[in-house]
Amino acid sequence: MVGEFGCLSQDNMMFRFKRQYLLLPGVAILVLVLIPLLGVQAGDRVLSNNQGDASTSWFITGEPTLVMNGFDLTPLGLQLPAVIDRVSIAVDTPVATTPVDVVVYQDANGGSPVDAVLAGQTQVTINQTGVVTVTFPTPVTVTQPVVWIGFYLPVDFKFLADTSGTSVLTYWAWTPGGRFNLANLASAQVLGPADGTAPVNIDMQGIARITGEISSAAAGSVTPGTLTITPLPTISVSGTPATAAPVITQIAAAGADLSVLRTYAPACDTLSWDTADVGVTFRGGLSPTCTAIWPGYAPPSPLGFARRQLLYDVTFYNTRGAPITGQLPAPVTHCIRANPADIDLAVIGAAYGSPRRWELLPTLRIGDLICAEVRQGGNLSYFIPGVETATPTPTATPKP
Repeated sequence: MVGEFGCLSQDNMMFRFKRQYLLLPGVAILVLVLIPLLGVQAGDRVLSNNQGDASTSWFITGEPTLVMNGFDLTPLGLQLPAVIDRVSIAVDTPVATTPVDVVVYQDANGGSPVDAVLAGQTQVTINQTGVVTVTFPTPVTVTQPVVWIGFYLPVDFKFLADTSGTSVLTYWAWTPGGRFNLANLASAQVLGPADGTAPVNIDMQGIARITGEISSAAAGSVTPGTLTITPLPTISVSGTPATAAPVITQIAAAGADLSVLRTYAPACDTLSWDTADVGVTFRGGLSPTCTAIWPGYAPPSPLGFARRQLLYDVTFYNTRGAPITGQLPAPVTHCIRANPADIDLAVIGAAYGSPRRWELLPTLRIGDLICAEVRQGGNLSYFIPGVETATPTPTATPKP
């Protein structure tokens, strides 16, 4: 069965270079040169139900429990058959002494996965915290429009759940006092969604941080049967490997009209946005907001770079008050007031998508400000070349 970390359980249970142009009046374009990165190819679509940055830790108690997320492939426009080559789970506390079964089911009719068919599985040992990415020895082929990706977790294992979204997208399954046959979900004595309904009767109030990578074509040049670990605290898969750190050439600008900038005070007091972009380009039809979130939720920094400031989360709203989740039709310039010790090397990074990954943006230095064009809501921070310092992970204990 599964319980929430901090609550009693129920009794029945790669970054890339992107050419962009700044719109600040009188500002020259920055020259940014990056050494190309060398990485592996994997599924070209990420399957994720996660929507936010906040997480809750859940633990397995009583007996091994299958935790899985369901994904509807129809909106993706994928041509079937498709292949799933890698899947991930955010781990709070592993159980290194017990292997974890990793499974993929396919479902012809959606709804409850009780009749879903096992499409592929593998077994790994997880001995570290972080976002654990498992590569299947043979990519799993699916031919049905709905898939379920799951991890059959041992007792005392703790995993992270996104606290936003509908819990009906996460299912739990277990048999009290023992194990059930993973090849037949109907053999589990308890199988149901994490939305508080029977028979599970626990409301996760969120979605398990379980994702997958899928493509219509055969899997690319990933190395089969591998297990990679991204150290916690994080909510995304590990960054793209590289052979060398990027080289940055920064050109300072002068004569920019900084009166158009407005600070996101008091929540994000070193971050500003260009009011002219919103007022002129978008004719006032865009409302940007910002919150400062715990830096431990930041995605892993790009290889060769260290994040140097608070972690900001920017959201753009339309005139109806609804958040804009995709790319904006035009960018909005954002500027960060960097630490004087960092100003000569600092570049802005943006992280968005599911899972979130950092992209270093073309960055312009104007005095003690660094500025970049932001085209999508998500995390913002700045980076300098160097080694990342880990953010301490907060601890908590279940209530007695």
